[in-house]
Amino acid sequence: MANFQLRQFHFFKRESLQDLPDAFGRPELLMASGGGDLIFLADSTGSIHIINRSFIVKSFVASSETSSTRITQMLHIHQARTLLTIEENVTTSAGKPAVKLWPVDKLLRQSEVQPVTVKYQLPTNTPYPLTAVTATPTINQIALGFAGGHIVLIRGNIPKSKSTKQRTLHKAPEPVTNLHLVTDDSGNSVTLFATTTAQTLAFDTSAASDKSQVSVLEERGCGIGCSQVNEDKELIVARDEAIYFYNIDGRGPCFAFEAPKVLLRRFKHYLLLATAAPSSMVATTALGTNAVDIDSSSNSSSLLLQHDTESRVYSFNDATTFTILDTKNKLVAYTGVVAGGVRGVATEWGSVFVLGGHGTLDYFSEKELLEKLDILYRQNLYPLAVKMAQNGNYDLASVAGIYKRYGDWLYSKDDFDSAMSQYVQTIGYVEPSYIIRKYLDAQRLVNLASYLQELHSAGMATSDHTTLLLNCYTKLRDEERLNQFIHTQEDYQFDVDTAIHVCRQAGFYEQALYLADKFFKTEMYLKLKVEDQNDIRSALAYMRKLDDADVSTYMSEFGRRCLASLPQETTELLVEVCIRGMDARLKTAQQAANVSGSVTGANGVNLENDRPDQRLNLGSDDLDLRALSVSMPAVSTNILSLRRIQHLFADQPAWLAAFLERVIASRWQNAAAAATATADSLSSDTNGLIQDEENDMKSAWNTLLELYLCGVESPLHELAPSSANKQTPKERALELLRSPHANIDWDRAYILCASNNFTEGIAALYEQRGDIAALLELYIENDDVQNIRKLLSVHGERQPELYIKALHYFARNPQNADNQQSLTECLKTIERFNIMSPLRVLQALGSSEKSGVTLGMVRSYIMRQIEATAARVKDNERVIDSYTKEHALHHEQMEDLKTKPVVFQSTKCTSCMAPLDLPSIHFLCKHSYHQRCLGDVADICPKCQVENQMLEDQRRRQEIGARRHDLFFDRLNKADNGFDVIAEWFSKSPFAFTKLVDQ
Repeated sequence: MANFQLRQFHFFKRESLQDLPDAFGRPELLMASGGGDLIFLADSTGSIHIINRSFIVKSFVASSETSSTRITQMLHIHQARTLLTIEENVTTSAGKPAVKLWPVDKLLRQSEVQPVTVKYQLPTNTPYPLTAVTATPTINQIALGFAGGHIVLIRGNIPKSKSTKQRTLHKAPEPVTNLHLVTDDSGNSVTLFATTTAQTLAFDTSAASDKSQVSVLEERGCGIGCSQVNEDKELIVARDEAIYFYNIDGRGPCFAFEAPKVLLRRFKHYLLLATAAPSSMVATTALGTNAVDIDSSSNSSSLLLQHDTESRVYSFNDATTFTILDTKNKLVAYTGVVAGGVRGVATEWGSVFVLGGHGTLDYFSEKELLEKLDILYRQNLYPLAVKMAQNGNYDLASVAGIYKRYGDWLYSKDDFDSAMSQYVQTIGYVEPSYIIRKYLDAQRLVNLASYLQELHSAGMATSDHTTLLLNCYTKLRDEERLNQFIHTQEDYQFDVDTAIHVCRQAGFYEQALYLADKFFKTEMYLKLKVEDQNDIRSALAYMRKLDDADVSTYMSEFGRRCLASLPQETTELLVEVCIRGMDARLKTAQQAANVSGSVTGANGVNLENDRPDQRLNLGSDDLDLRALSVSMPAVSTNILSLRRIQHLFADQPAWLAAFLERVIASRWQNAAAAATATADSLSSDTNGLIQDEENDMKSAWNTLLELYLCGVESPLHELAPSSANKQTPKERALELLRSPHANIDWDRAYILCASNNFTEGIAALYEQRGDIAALLELYIENDDVQNIRKLLSVHGERQPELYIKALHYFARNPQNADNQQSLTECLKTIERFNIMSPLRVLQALGSSEKSGVTLGMVRSYIMRQIEATAARVKDNERVIDSYTKEHALHHEQMEDLKTKPVVFQSTKCTSCMAPLDLPSIHFLCKHSYHQRCLGDVADICPKCQVENQMLEDQRRRQEIGARRHDLFFDRLNKADNGFDVIAEWFSKSPFAFTKLVDQ
């Protein structure tokens, strides 16, 4: 038989259960299960027995009308916890089969339960036995198949016997043998698979239409009980020659297994088959399609086959064979004989139960996967062990262990090539050193190289493996494979750094350069070019292809060596990259400002989007703000910064000066202010970019100034044609200090100029800072009378205090030319702006022992001061006299108000100017009003209220000011004439508000 071509194993343990309940000894048993942790038995007396995991039996009578009525079919619908039974009269075919639904939970709890009888009409007047039944998990559809070829579909709320409808789906010329209703995962699509003795059919029963399109899957059928539906919603059909799989589109794969099939069931991925040997079969032949003998007492004790127009029914005796097929691994997991034939199969509690014809119950439990693998190991069936482990969801590490076993077995047989093919499958799970040690022999280096190649392809190679592989190629003198390994088009995930290192050590620079270039190992490429080949020109050309951030990184490492060999070319590259990076940074800041709506220019003008002059000069490029996109591009924080590369020129100060001159000329010579003036109007992030720009600018100017002061001459000037007006480094430094665009750190520049005794530079710094007083001190310190007088003539009127220092200087240095004229001019200016009091002037003139000032030189000044003082005294006396008289007058008025009566002679109301009548109100200020004109305010004169309020506010301020001692002392400390402050303070009568506190 064909099934013996498959490998047979005993992967299931078989036990015959003893001491079974009495229910298993009943005659003509019918067995059913459906995955609900229960087994159901029906006997010929109409009783149904429910058996749980502990083999405790609960029995009830399902049919007791007549002795001829029996339960011919059972279906456990475990999702709905419902048992469906078919009751038929086995002595006559005139009766109508009864379809009943039993609630399982009630059957377990109660002794008497009334089932729901499904109402339906026979599809024809001629009664036929009901040969197949199926239902959906929710029992909203039930399909019935009859021996006459009719398929009836019942729809609706069947358990409640409400809204049910019936229709005949199909009429076949041969008996219906099996029905299966399959629902998809969503529950929206329902398919009915049906088999007859001659056809395999499919119906879409999802719609409620009376018409259903039938799909003929194949013009062949099967016997009763010889079909199942698997977890993939596929129909499995068992025929004598093979097992076939179908879906709604047609037939799929098949599994060759030749034997007469009696029963087909499913357990996990196994198929459970009951077969019989041909020698044990007794055939009953009847001509025609309607003359078919069907044993209705069991759906598993007969085999119905049709060949052309001839039907045969096979009965089986003790020669029934039970087979468990593993369709995934293409093997027989178990085969054995069941005494008395297979009466029923139940798959519950993770095991298989087979009911024999003699009332026996065999229990089949699957062996553990390790036990199965041990069986295969003993027979050296390693490929099958691998397949079984993979299908059994074995973890990859364990599957790799099987490959290792297989490889070791082949290695022991000296089949090194085949063993290596198995070892390759263990990559990632078995330590590579285990395999490598086996193949270190020189005769096996070819296999070792292939293993190492696979190790690299899997990305599991280490630097040692790469080294070993390259050494293998070297020892084998396999230059072709070495080049193939290096120049392969595949993206090997090997350690490229190690490969480059090995090639570099061996002197294979071209191979190392190829790898470095292919895998973007820029640093290694440049090391090979600079350190090994000393090809600086090629290295610079390569760096020109990189982005600016990478150039910054690699110039930090190789810049000094490049400058030593090719200083001009290296400096040009640094200038280009530096300017590009700073341009990108500044444009990003300007773009962000444009997004925010406006940019403040260098002169404080707000540049709106509709302004035609909306351009900022940024050195070599003009940035059109209107052309900027709204999205701000990212700027690398690793751009080549001036402050990060100046150390490269440690041995090349002249080229550093050239570098800084080029950057300044291209970047900030005419646009230093424009580049930084927008910082105040930008966001914090953008302001940081502007701050970086400003820091670079300061660094460039400061460093260049230091180089000039140290006497460094830029090579660019040396290469320039000779000129009579060629500047010295210090002249360039002075020009730098006086440049309006130079952004120089003042303190650093001052220290540099002072340490180099560069007085002109210090003076330029003071001028740049606007510190005229310090500049004057510098001229005084250097006795530069000419510049002192020039400085006073230019800045004296705006800063008169300069004349005080000049006065002291001219007084101490009588030997200077034009000293008397200079002194006279100082005194006139001091007198005109009242810079110093006369006393302080005289003290200044006579404070020094070297003073050469005579009385005649200052006689006119003293006389003018005496006359001015006398005039001020007279003015003060007149003011005092007027205040005294005014005070006496006010005092007299106050006394009159206190001691004398007041006569009111007003005849008109001050408010409405109408004649006064009673009641009227008179105020001491001589204003009179009607009482009605005053309203609610009767204690204040409306006309004098404003003036009185002003006086009251003034008095309150004086009172508050009298307590502000800190304000008094602050003004006193800041005043040139403290006596004036004290006099003013006392004039406000601060002690008038002092309150005496009793002891």
